[in-house]
Amino acid sequence: MKLFLNSFVFLFLFGWPVFGAEIKKSYGVKVGGIKIGELNWEINIDSDEYSNKLSLKNKGFLSAIYRFNGEYFSEGLINKKRLIPKKYKHFWQTKKTIKNMELRFGGDKLISLKQKPAEEEIIRLNVFDVQYTNDPLTAFQKIMMGEKSALVVDGRRLYTMMARPNENNNQTTIEIVNYYNLWADHKRNKFEKIIFEKKITEILPHKMHIYFDGKIFKLE
Repeated sequence: MKLFLNSFVFLFLFGWPVFGAEIKKSYGVKVGGIKIGELNWEINIDSDEYSNKLSLKNKGFLSAIYRFNGEYFSEGLINKKRLIPKKYKHFWQTKKTIKNMELRFGGDKLISLKQKPAEEEIIRLNVFDVQYTNDPLTAFQKIMMGEKSALVVDGRRLYTMMARPNENNNQTTIEIVNYYNLWADHKRNKFEKIIFEKKITEILPHKMHIYFDGKIFKLE
């Protein structure tokens, strides 16, 4: 779940509100039919800038033993209907840990990576030389807008989101391919796929299923 929260042609064609738009949506988060949290998602878009903001917090009768709090934010520029990421940061807290990540982009690639606590291991991949990388929120937004793939760096991993819409174009499966851990064995991949459902008239999905570490996180 953390990884997922750690991705304009389509929407412009079907009525994306371009100037001064603010879109908000809330989702209940369930695992195995049990509600464990709530996700709030906000997108802001102007003529030449965009931002994504997500907040995730435990909720339900399991909150006493399963506590978590996450905040995710990305922002960037819009040039010829193309999203260009500039900044991404996330905060993640449980009863045992607190983690912060901040990424900055420039010239279509990652230029800065800061995290707390700092990683003691030497990075295994020079991700700063990889062109056309996106933060995970921008990448997912590009997929929602109709792009077929997006290269993602989230500070811990590098991977590609590959989109496969169904015949009716109301459900899209995002497969995770070419996956590399930046700080550990690149074969370790708990992130499997995302399936979301969205009508043409909708900006944000009304349903998402995240397949992670053998579990299905349902956002509805």
